[in-house]
Amino acid sequence: MLRVHFAVEDLARVRVAVLGPLAETQLSLRMVQRRDRAALFDGWRARTRPRISADGRETARYLSPSGGLVDLFTPVGAAACMEEGVERLISAPRRLLRAEFAVRRPDPRRARWLVDVRNAEPEAVRRLTAALRDCHRVAVAPYWGRIDQHLEGEVARRGRIMLQGGVGALLDSLRPMAVWRPPVLEVPGYRPLFLPGSDFHLTGRPLILAPSVFCGPVPQLFAGRRADTVVMVYPALNNPVDAAALWACRAGTRRVDAPVPPALAALLGRTRAVVLCVIADHPACSTTELAQWAGISPASASEHATRLRSAGLTTLTRERKAALHTLTHLGLTLLGTDGSVPHGA
Repeated sequence: MLRVHFAVEDLARVRVAVLGPLAETQLSLRMVQRRDRAALFDGWRARTRPRISADGRETARYLSPSGGLVDLFTPVGAAACMEEGVERLISAPRRLLRAEFAVRRPDPRRARWLVDVRNAEPEAVRRLTAALRDCHRVAVAPYWGRIDQHLEGEVARRGRIMLQGGVGALLDSLRPMAVWRPPVLEVPGYRPLFLPGSDFHLTGRPLILAPSVFCGPVPQLFAGRRADTVVMVYPALNNPVDAAALWACRAGTRRVDAPVPPALAALLGRTRAVVLCVIADHPACSTTELAQWAGISPASASEHATRLRSAGLTTLTRERKAALHTLTHLGLTLLGTDGSVPHGA
């Protein structure tokens, strides 16, 4: 069991926040190696495992072994997009990365480059981040719009609890995964890995409660050696119905003659509305894929995607030489509050 001790002033520094896609990617690497919580993750595992690259598999074993996790959460913090998280990781001070990576000792016979990661050598860290990008592309990006909405909904729900009942009510709402016995938050089933004992004192540092789809079933505490913030990641996916909605496959293709919501076509123009719907159906698609699925030329797809991005409806991330398109919160809101495309409306 872990016992987190709060002083009176610590209670005023508690907040709930989504850490973002880099954190979810690392946590997904742990979940993809496990076999538990089958009702929630077996379908996702079956689709994800075969698509993870060799570097991705070694990265998963190094960063997210069954016994614990390398702490990327406190050095990187909350990052709204994958590229922001990766840039923060690459630019973090080497001494800080060495301190975090030192908790794991890679096997040089399996992946010599991970020894250089442990020493925070810049080229090795870049290779690690490239592997994380690849893992994100197959494990998280196809579902990120729905995952993000699920997590933001969780943050809003906990926020309402805190607004109505204070921080004590918020901490009490974490039952049964954590039990609030003022002034101590107890986490049953927690086995401290890097902490010197079962009792942890915040000592004035803010505590971020970070919901995660891939964390589970026991909350995990991260308090980097030089971090000024403590992060507790907790499971936010426990219902098989919710899991089925997150991992549901989208329609395989969409063409210009496919039905789109009339109101959306009137607002954006038919072709641009189709392009927006394709990006919703196929998160993290390239411009070439976007053109194929929309049934238009690559030049036209690029032009429409640029217009949608200028309007704040989509965003662009780059993975190696590919430019990948995903929806923003505004784009999700325009299409439907659950993040789904209202087909045939």
